[in-house]
Amino acid sequence: MAPPVLKDLRTIPLYLSGLSLVLLLFHAIIPETRFRIYYGRLVDTTYDAKFREKPEYREPLITRLLQLMRLPCCIALAVLGYHSMKTGGEEEGNSNLASLIFLSYSALLSLASVAGTKKWRSITSAHLSFTHFVAFCIYITRDVVPLAVEGTPADIKEGAVAWVRLALLGVTGVIIPGLIPRKYYPIDPLEPSEPADSQTASYLSWLFYDFLDPIVYTAFKNTNLQFSDLPVLADDDKAKYLARTGFPTIDPVTLGRKRSIIISLLIHYKKQYALMLLAALVQSVNEFAAPIATNRILASLEPGGENTNIKPWVWILWLGTGPIIGSMCNQIYIYLQNLNVVRVQAILTQLILVHSMRVRLSTVWDKPEESKETSPVRSESETTSTIASETTTPNTDTVSLPESSDDTTIQGSESTTLLPSSSAQSAISVDSVSVSKKDGADKADKEKAEEKKTEDYIGKINNFLTTDSHMLLLAQNWMQPAVLVLRIFFCMGLLYTILGWSALVGMGVMIICLPLPGYIGKMMMKYQRVKMKKSDGRLSAVTQMMNVLRMIKLFAWENKVEKQLAEKREEELKYILWGEMLDLLNGAMNSIFPAATMISTYATYVFVLFAGHLQRLFYLIPGVLRAKVSLERIGEFINNGELYSDLKASVTPPPESYTTDSTKLFIRDATFSWEKPGLTHSSAHSKRRNFRLQIDGELEFHTGSINLICGPTASGKTSLLMALLGEMYFQPSLPTGTFNLPREGGVAYAAQETWVLNETIRENILFGSPYDKERFDKVIYQTGLERDLKLFDAGDMTEVGEKGITLSGGQKARITLARAVYSKAQVVLLDDVLSALDVHTSQWVATKCLGGDLLKGRTVLLVTHNVLLCEPIADYVISLGQDGRIVSKGTVSEALKKNAKLRDKVKADEKAKVQAEIDGALEEEEVAGEATEAADVKKKDSGKLIVAEEMAVGHLSWEAAKLYATSLGGPLFWIVFFVGLTLGGLVAVFQKWFLGYWSSQYESRPTSEVPVGLYLGIYSAFFGAEMFFDFGVALIFTLGALGASRMIHQRLIKSILSSTLRWLDTVPISRVIARCSQDCQVVDGVLPNMLSGIFFITTHLIINFIGVIISAGWPALIPGVIVAVSGITFGQIYIKAQLPIKRHMSNSRSPVLSHVGAALHGLVSIRAYGAQAAFESESLRRIDDYSRTTRTSYNLNRWIAVRMDTLGAVFSATVAAYLVYGRDLNSGSVGFTLSLISAFSSMLLIWVRVLNEVEVEGNSIERIRDFLVIDHEPESTESGKPPAYWPASGELHVQELSAKYSADGPEVLKNITFSLKSGQRMGIVGRTGAGKSTVALALLRAIPTTGSIIYDGRDVSEVNLDVLRSHITIIPQHPELLAGTLRENLDPFGEHDDATLNDALRASGLYHTQVEGAEGGVGLDTDVTSGGTNFSQGQRQILALARAILRRSKIVILDEATAAIDHDTDHAIQESLRTEFKDTTVITVAHRLQTIMHSDKIMVLDAGEAVELDDPRSLLQRDRSFFKSLVDESSDKDALYAAAGL
Repeated sequence: MAPPVLKDLRTIPLYLSGLSLVLLLFHAIIPETRFRIYYGRLVDTTYDAKFREKPEYREPLITRLLQLMRLPCCIALAVLGYHSMKTGGEEEGNSNLASLIFLSYSALLSLASVAGTKKWRSITSAHLSFTHFVAFCIYITRDVVPLAVEGTPADIKEGAVAWVRLALLGVTGVIIPGLIPRKYYPIDPLEPSEPADSQTASYLSWLFYDFLDPIVYTAFKNTNLQFSDLPVLADDDKAKYLARTGFPTIDPVTLGRKRSIIISLLIHYKKQYALMLLAALVQSVNEFAAPIATNRILASLEPGGENTNIKPWVWILWLGTGPIIGSMCNQIYIYLQNLNVVRVQAILTQLILVHSMRVRLSTVWDKPEESKETSPVRSESETTSTIASETTTPNTDTVSLPESSDDTTIQGSESTTLLPSSSAQSAISVDSVSVSKKDGADKADKEKAEEKKTEDYIGKINNFLTTDSHMLLLAQNWMQPAVLVLRIFFCMGLLYTILGWSALVGMGVMIICLPLPGYIGKMMMKYQRVKMKKSDGRLSAVTQMMNVLRMIKLFAWENKVEKQLAEKREEELKYILWGEMLDLLNGAMNSIFPAATMISTYATYVFVLFAGHLQRLFYLIPGVLRAKVSLERIGEFINNGELYSDLKASVTPPPESYTTDSTKLFIRDATFSWEKPGLTHSSAHSKRRNFRLQIDGELEFHTGSINLICGPTASGKTSLLMALLGEMYFQPSLPTGTFNLPREGGVAYAAQETWVLNETIRENILFGSPYDKERFDKVIYQTGLERDLKLFDAGDMTEVGEKGITLSGGQKARITLARAVYSKAQVVLLDDVLSALDVHTSQWVATKCLGGDLLKGRTVLLVTHNVLLCEPIADYVISLGQDGRIVSKGTVSEALKKNAKLRDKVKADEKAKVQAEIDGALEEEEVAGEATEAADVKKKDSGKLIVAEEMAVGHLSWEAAKLYATSLGGPLFWIVFFVGLTLGGLVAVFQKWFLGYWSSQYESRPTSEVPVGLYLGIYSAFFGAEMFFDFGVALIFTLGALGASRMIHQRLIKSILSSTLRWLDTVPISRVIARCSQDCQVVDGVLPNMLSGIFFITTHLIINFIGVIISAGWPALIPGVIVAVSGITFGQIYIKAQLPIKRHMSNSRSPVLSHVGAALHGLVSIRAYGAQAAFESESLRRIDDYSRTTRTSYNLNRWIAVRMDTLGAVFSATVAAYLVYGRDLNSGSVGFTLSLISAFSSMLLIWVRVLNEVEVEGNSIERIRDFLVIDHEPESTESGKPPAYWPASGELHVQELSAKYSADGPEVLKNITFSLKSGQRMGIVGRTGAGKSTVALALLRAIPTTGSIIYDGRDVSEVNLDVLRSHITIIPQHPELLAGTLRENLDPFGEHDDATLNDALRASGLYHTQVEGAEGGVGLDTDVTSGGTNFSQGQRQILALARAILRRSKIVILDEATAAIDHDTDHAIQESLRTEFKDTTVITVAHRLQTIMHSDKIMVLDAGEAVELDDPRSLLQRDRSFFKSLVDESSDKDALYAAAGL
């Protein structure tokens, strides 16, 4: 009787064919109905989409060819099916008929996949592939599996036909489907992007990463791999898509509530983690292939051993294929893991930037429990940037206010907390906030306060983007410990089946030992947190150092700064050492616990696998814990901070007489402060300036007109603009209090502290606006930039460099002004844009620009000291007093009547017209070191200043390797290290040999005669010796690596500090930060760990290889050599591709950091312009570039890994086959040899991979070394130290002085000669580019010079630079301040007492800027934010003067040092300076002739040459004198002549 059809597996394909036919009928109907959108989630319905018509989205030719090849195979299968039905017996009739129907239907599907329309080709191909794959598996079960168990194939009667059918099904169901490229499905069919190779790669190509072959081949042929050669980024990896889909889950603001970032990431990537878990589970089961196969092979070799029906060749085959399958699963797991890493890095980088631009950064790290009644209250910055302020905010529930319009009319608190309380539905007064209080302050709180004192938030955020972001790779291993625990239980189960109850004893020992690693892990987390804080502090210090490096060099502070950084580095290294020691202890536990378990179970089979899992578990846990710390740090950042808001609330309706029009710009009954409203300042320890801007009544600005804001220095002029922009805390002084800044027509803002992007001049002015040539040219003309652009061959396409390094201060000010004027914003806020300009340029800008047509009809708020100049164009004047209150307001004439001080100021302005009008086109003076000539002639053609980051080509250079090797230690270090490694390797091999010898004793003697105790003791001794050598070697290398980290960082900092100014001009700060953060992090941990690993593996590899040859015989040498040569070849091919990609990866990180840094420095301007979206968009583009390199780099690691694992599996199977069928060995010898083979093959492949990784990570050493071989200033020598009394006087003789900005640049000073006696004063005047500030740089030897400079009888070329610069003080126009206190800024190294510091402050005129006894006064303990942004520009200049007074140098250079100071204060300062510097030689670079008319000499420069040099009286008496013409053209000629004694 024929068997029922259902009992024959060959009928299954027939049922699948019927199901396929039904599904195809659905496909014919559903896409034409309204259910298409739902159907499209399961089946491709984009076959008729327009984008499919483009060449890059069409079906590739290879797909058509493979489908065409499959058609004859399917026809042949149908013919074979017909033949089987005709020749088969009656009992096979039904099954053969079912096969014939299935194969005939398959032929039709194949025909449709070739000749069908777009609608049918893809779906019929998929159906065909699936059904043939199932059929192939069925015939494998019928005909191949029986051969492995000494059975008979089910289709043996068919003979060759059966094997041909099986082969054809393998081709049509496995090979061709595996080779057909996958179809690309864009995430957005309306805007598809170019598909990535990984998205269209076939399944086999994806499993073996063959889609990377083109880039590997390109790199192999061309060592200089370009960024454009890299595979494109997949659309679902692009930052824009990731942000759009990830922010709703990960961003607390979008989510609407606080949540752990770890939980958010787990939720968002739950699908990927589920796939990773599935791959890990499959791998966990599959990894027992090797031990089980080895066990079965040994069992078959034992005399009288266990008989088995499975033939040894099956186990040998499994020994080869099992690891390959396991490798594929492992690579899929790691592929998904790295995919998540790249995506998480992209999302978090963008989120950090977005969060930085939407919150008050000073409130992010404030903890409610840290706010105490007695603790110092910290406020945000007072001027144009709040990015570095340090605010300790109390625990407040600042509520969200209901939004009623788009304008910024606010009542109550202007900002909302990130996570408002549940009562946030109603508006309440700010005064009602609750402030949590604690009594007293313990030591820990004081330490925290001390830590926060000099916090630099930019440094912290940089650390997030470098160190913490890099730690995310470890965070993705969070699943591995759980999977490893599962694998350990699998191992114990297998051990139990082999050994019985003794395996349970081993597990008990393991469980008892577990608490100790848990405690070690807890300690590692603790030290990692502290270490990261220390890294924050060091990186913040490096960031601040780079921001003020010019000042450091010109003040000769390099050695002191280097010492401070070394101290911070030592603190960091101390905790790195603790972490490494705990790592070593953890590693020791890794060895002890498996050994203890093994000894307690006497296991010899799968224990190596068990021990490996246990060791890997203890290895991974510390990394996961470190990554957890980094994620928590980032999570703390994004979960905290007060949001800026555009909310409007109205509690009390204002009187009818008050303005209510939302289009008006006004303030009414308001108090603005930089501190949270509601805080008291009675604490004696309060160090923050409690400045308050008080607006009583209503202040309405004139719409469509120019409104002047004037007042003395530090009266709150800038604060008024900041208040309107929402940068200050708002508190209504009356219930009717409110303010409004209409934003519908746009807002433009020009900061006093100019902010420019590292882009071209044109891009800085356009600032994202469309280019209108006519409007652009008019802006250039009106802002007086025409002549400046002519100085650059590239014109407006000239790059300005980082922080506008190629531009002078006035040029940057006018570009900032041009940006505001070019914009079409209806409200324009200008913060003292005239202060950096000379009189003539100021008059030009005031007349042509401020009074021009481009600003006509726009509401302009202009902060200025120059009331007289702006009087003709101003319609409204607001005058502020030093107490932050309005003194007068109204038209100019009304204001003059009401305000006596303002009248005096106008009179002072009239006198100030004696300022030099140097030339008809005279522009602003140059800032020291920031001259126009900084753009070399060679670079003017392209406009490029910032040079592209150099990238090494080829392998890691010998110089870089030598740098690290010599830093690790000397010859003795290496001898001890390698001797220890060799002894440890020998002991490990003897340990394995002894296990084989032990097991062989049971074959030659009775079990009772085997001395188990003795053998166990010997084995334990071997283990103890191995552990001793391994731990000792690791300890030696760890200490050497720590010393290398210290030395390399020290050399890097020293190199940067001693670099030339020219080098600083061409290298962005972000590159330096990258070297000091991510590259130093590699040197601190990744590189030494990998390097010690490669030394360990190399030693054991050589010893194991020798052991395999001795044990297995010389024939084993052949496959061993083949595998070794193949592995090294693949490794060389891999490294040729990976090295340039890794370098691109490192280089593409710097632009991301640079962009974030630029945004953080210009937060106020960005928010004012509403340009957040543009900056976010640019950030997305830069993140994509980095992700593109990172994805390629990680995928290349998978490319080499799967090939290496395949080679190892083939080698193991080959040698195992030889041992079983080619030699007559006992099971003990075979077991020992197989263990060595397994170790050798895995070690060989790991060796190649790790060696390549070492070379890749060595790129960090190469990048650091590049910064060690830069151009440096001359080092100090013993002969360059002058006598202690030098200089005794300020006598100066300059002879034939010429100077260049770079060695190959043009001369900018030409044969300058002058002499000054001690105590004399000399003024320097000249046009822009004449070389005025260059004289100062030349005197300080900051640029290459020729000629002689004799300072107090000594040629300065023979004096060490640090000595020279410490005895010449320069006061730049834009001074730099450091984060800390005022005392630390005046005296960074604690060299003076408080009385001296206070005297210097008094002499500098600081106390002229504040009302005596008023709240918010400035003192030595006043906090200074990074860059001094909580002080006005004038106050910063005053502090720079105080610093100069303290230095008591014999020569002082004033570089327009009082430009931003009001006239009264300036007059007081000049009088004070005449007293303080009465015995000092003073050189003044100035436009104001009034400033230099009392000088002993005047030098007029033109094109770098001194055209005139004499005393003012003589120059005025000389006919055709250039200086005389300047005075004669002045409106106050008589006063100038009188000042000269004529």
